[in-house]
Parts: sequence; C-alpha cells; structure tokens
Amino acid sequence: MSLRFITILLCLISVAALGQYEVLEAKKVKKQNGEKVKKRDFLSKTDTIFIAEKGHLTLDVESAMHMKLAPGIYHIGSESTRHNEWYGTHLELTKQLKRKGMIMCKFKYKTLVVPGSDRHYEIDRIELDQKGLVNIQSDTSALTISWVNPDYTYKGGYHLVVRDFYNNGFIDIIEIGEEIDSITFYPGMYGHKHMYYNIIADDCRASLRYKIQVNSPNAYSHQRTNFLKPDN
Repeated sequence: MSLRFITILLCLISVAALGQYEVLEAKKVKKQNGEKVKKRDFLSKTDTIFIAEKGHLTLDVESAMHMKLAPGIYHIGSESTRHNEWYGTHLELTKQLKRKGMIMCKFKYKTLVVPGSDRHYEIDRIELDQKGLVNIQSDTSALTISWVNPDYTYKGGYHLVVRDFYNNGFIDIIEIGEEIDSITFYPGMYGHKHMYYNIIADDCRASLRYKIQVNSPNAYSHQRTNFLKPDN
C-alpha cells in the first residue's frame, strides 16, 4: 500500500470523524463569518450558513439522499440530523411498499389520443375530487379528499401516498380500508412545505398526483423551484 494512498485514506477518515460534508452545489451561500461557500468545499456540523434569495446548497451527508437547502439560515448539524432521520423514514416506507409488491407496480390504463397531436390521456385513473394546488395554513388544518374508482366492481383497499416534492422521498403512506372512498389527514404535521399526494389502489390503479403547500412557520422548504408549474 503506497504512502500516498494511506495519506488520502487518513484524510477521508478525519473528514468523516469531524462530521464534515462535501459541498456538491452552492450558489449565493456564505458562512456566518462572511466566507463564501463554493463547490468542493467542506462544511462542518458546527457551521451556520446563510443562503441568499435565489441561492441553494447541496451537501453529501450520511444518507444516500443528498441534502438540499433553499434560501435561509441553517445550522448544518441540526439540518443534517433532520434530513438523515427523514431519509430513514423514507427507507422504511419504501420497504412497506415493497412487501406489498407496489413499489414498481404499473397499471395498464386505457388511453385517449388527441387527434392531430402526440398527447394522450389515461382515461381510467382514479379520480380525486380535490384538484390543483392545495394551500394549508397551519399545522392543525385538515385536508379531506375523496375519490371515485372507475372500476365499480373493485373491492380492495387503497393507500394515500405523500411525498416530498423536490426529492420525491416518501413522507407517509396511510393504508385505507376496503370500500372506503375518502380520508382526512393533516399535511402540516409533517414539517414539509412542498409535497404532493395521490391515491393508489391495491391493484396499482392510481390517481394523478396533486400538490400541497403548507404555509405554517414550521414548514420546511427543501429546494428551490417553481412549485406552481403544472406537473400533471
């Protein structure tokens, strides 16, 4: 083993031991002392950083999912702990869907092709009564959604799937009993500002996904983007 390789290895071990994270992307980011943060720098868990308007930061942290931060003031240690805990939740929910055989399942929808265009519509999806962006004003505000399954003979259960808008990681999966066509939940309880949700039946037939924006002080924005841009 060469001396150079040993030196590099020891440096990497030291970085990990100190709780330092490599900067993968940085725009308009400064440390508390005013020092500019650039790509390939390392930030410590003890660092506090400021991200200006239209800026962003992406860090390589302990979890396999990179941590992305929108404009604001952040303590890196607190943010990495929050992010890694959420990623653990995402993994558990992924396993839950895998056990049910639903993580990669696909439903063969009937499609309607628009004459003279390359657009098509899946005409037999589950239809939700709540469409478009939903604004939630507090942690205790409830959202009730109901749906219609075009297969009137279906007798199985459903799942409400809630995901983070930017990372697409699972936030919650709520099982819904058989022959039930509505559910009430509280989007503000998750602490995510931008989310989307949809309903998936046990046979993999699903609704389109729809957006939720939580406007309470405890809601956290994970990334910069135009959230109002249609994505269905």
